[in-house]
Amino acid sequence: MKFIKELYEEGLVEQHLDEDAWAEIRARRLERAERDRSVALYGYLVGIENAKRAIQFLEMAEQGKSVPKNYVEAYLPIVEMIDDIVDAGPTGVTLLRQLHKRLKK
Repeated sequence: MKFIKELYEEGLVEQHLDEDAWAEIRARRLERAERDRSVALYGYLVGIENAKRAIQFLEMAEQGKSVPKNYVEAYLPIVEMIDDIVDAGPTGVTLLRQLHKRLKK
């Protein structure tokens, strides 16, 4: 964004960028940064090689779309983690629910 702004200020870009255009550029940059952060954090749970597919799994599932096998396999470590918590019994489930409730706030 700094590069574009410098071109604009030096008069090398003839097209006038209004505030809405700058706001859109900033929004896209923030969206990309947030997605990069999510990929990195999912990498801790499923491995960095599966992180993008795990996110795509969620997006497809939320949209009610059919999810390809490789996306399901990428998300499987998280499903197994939840299954282990359920297998631990009511205490594990209660702790998970409490953690989820606390982090949603």
